[in-house]
Amino acid sequence: MILQSFLTNRFLSLEGKLYSGNLSEVQYRIESALDNTSSLIVDLDLLEKLDIAGAYMLYLTTETARENNKEIILFCRKNNMVKRIFTYVGIRYYNKIPRANA
Repeated sequence: MILQSFLTNRFLSLEGKLYSGNLSEVQYRIESALDNTSSLIVDLDLLEKLDIAGAYMLYLTTETARENNKEIILFCRKNNMVKRIFTYVGIRYYNKIPRANA
């Protein structure tokens, strides 16, 4: 039950498109999920489209969370499109879920 609570309250998977046309909707979804926890894992593997505006919104959202003593972990294990964009713009992501206090 503890694992189920962790997954329900601390894990958010983004699917479909994240681009300039839906930034505020996705940002609201992330911030709402972060209201319930101090640390949130955002899985990006199911994204089909991501533009620079979407990547920048994710970056700004993680920085805002950090300034409020919260954490957003951007997680991408297999989506090469996301990896290329994040590498190009210099956004840190994880391909393994990091251990606590690691």
